[in-house]
Amino acid sequence: MGAPPAALSPSYTPLNATSSSSSTTTPTLSYGERYLVDSCGLSLESAVSVSKKLQLLHGIGLGDPQPVIECFKAYGFADTHIGKAIEKFPRLLRRRVEPNLRPKLDYLIQIGFLGQLLPDLISKDLFILQRSLDRLKARHRLLWPYLGSEERFVKGIFRYSWLFSRSFQKSLTANLDLLAQEGVPHSCVGTLIFVQPTAITRSPGRFASIVSTVKSIGVGPPSSPKFIHGVAALSRLSESSWNKRIELCMSFGWSGEEIWSAFRRFPYIISLSDEKMTNNLNFCMDTIKLERQDLITNPLLLHFSLEGRIRPRWNVLQVLKSNNRVGEDIGVVWALSMSDKSFLQRYVTSYADKIPELLEMYPGDDKEIELDDLIE
Repeated sequence: MGAPPAALSPSYTPLNATSSSSSTTTPTLSYGERYLVDSCGLSLESAVSVSKKLQLLHGIGLGDPQPVIECFKAYGFADTHIGKAIEKFPRLLRRRVEPNLRPKLDYLIQIGFLGQLLPDLISKDLFILQRSLDRLKARHRLLWPYLGSEERFVKGIFRYSWLFSRSFQKSLTANLDLLAQEGVPHSCVGTLIFVQPTAITRSPGRFASIVSTVKSIGVGPPSSPKFIHGVAALSRLSESSWNKRIELCMSFGWSGEEIWSAFRRFPYIISLSDEKMTNNLNFCMDTIKLERQDLITNPLLLHFSLEGRIRPRWNVLQVLKSNNRVGEDIGVVWALSMSDKSFLQRYVTSYADKIPELLEMYPGDDKEIELDDLIE
C-alpha cells in the first residue's frame, strides 16, 4: 500500500527517535519531511526548514514530495542534486510533474542536454524550471542561429545559463536586430555571446552607443571578427571607466589617435584594470626601455601577465646577454610576444645545459592567454 497523502498523514516519530524516557528527543516529522530525509538525504533540520519556508513564504504546506523527487530521479538526478535544489527553491516540491516539470526536462534533453548535463544544468540554474516551456522554446529559437550547432549551443548555455533562464527578451531582440542591421554575421554574434554575453543584454540605448563608438573608432568593418571584439571590450566598461582608461593612457604620453590605434589592433587593451595597465606600462617603458610606439603597435604586450610572462622572460634575456648567448639587438617585443612553447625552445631549453638556472627562471607561463587566435 502506498504512502498516505500528506494532507491525511499524521505526524510521526522517525525510526531512530529515542524513547520517551530519554533525556534527548528527536523532533516529530510530518510524512513529507520524513520522506525528504529518507529519499534524498536531507538532514532533519533541512527538511523542517524547507517545510517552514513553504509555509511562511508561500502560505502552502509541504504536501507529498514523492512525485517530484521520483521524477527527478528518473532523469538521472542524484540525491545531492535534488537535496540542494530543494533547499534553494522549496517551492519546487509543489510543481506538478505533469504538465510542468516533465515536459521541460524532456525538451532540454531534446535540444542536447543529455546524460549528466541535464542535472548539472538544473543544479546550476534552477530558474530554468521556473520558466514556461513556451519561453524556453522561444529563447532557444532566438539564440540557436548565432551558436550554429547543438554542441556549441549546449556549451554556451551551460556556461551562461542565465541567458536561457532570465528575461532580457526586449533587450536581446533589439540588440541582435541592431547587429543584423549593421551587417554583423551570425558567427561573429556567436563569438560575442561566448566572449562577453552581458553585452547583448544591455539596454538597447547603451548597446547602440557602444556599437556607434566602435564604428567611429574604425575597428574593422562590422563583418570582421575584430569589430565584434571591439563591441565586447567596450561592453565591459561603464562610460566613466572608459574615460578613466583614456586619461590613464594619456598620462603616459599617448595621444588620442595613438589610443585609438592601439584599440583598433587589440580592443581589450581598454578593458584592462588600472593597476595592470600602470604596472605593465611602467615596466615596459622604464625597465625594458620600449618606446611608446612599440606598445601602440603591439598593445597585446600590455595584456600579458607581468609576473608570469614579461618579467621572467626579460630576466632570461638579460642572463643570455650577460653570457654572450644573444646580442644587444635582440628583438625584445618579438621575444615577449612569441608562444610559450617557442620561447622555451629558443631561449631556455636550448641553453639549459650551459646555463641550468634558466629552467628555474622561466618554467613557462601556465596562464598564456587565448586571445591571440581571436584577434585577427
